[in-house]
Amino acid sequence: MESTVYYKRKLEGYAFPVFSTKECPENQTEWKNRSSAINCTESNGYMCLPNEHFTELLEFCYIYPRILVQKDLCLYLVKRFSRIDSYNCRKFTNGCPKLSYFSSETYTRK
Repeated sequence: MESTVYYKRKLEGYAFPVFSTKECPENQTEWKNRSSAINCTESNGYMCLPNEHFTELLEFCYIYPRILVQKDLCLYLVKRFSRIDSYNCRKFTNGCPKLSYFSSETYTRK
């Protein structure tokens, strides 16, 4: 089975490789495949998050293998610092987590 490439281009200005993507993984198999495709390891976990303007989805291997995401918070990547930050998304019409979860399980939180 041929591996599908989901990222469309590597972005400049980050402290580590960051790729633009059209969508995040929908299941665990896709998550593992895409993590492998950009060379994430057990010590730097795969992430698929929006940019700080919420205008583009990004794929990258982060400095932590996983992050606990609290309910009512949405994560995003800040370019200037190449760090993940959070935003209170409680007022979003959809997509805001109602339960806490680990970032390595994002594919289950549609």
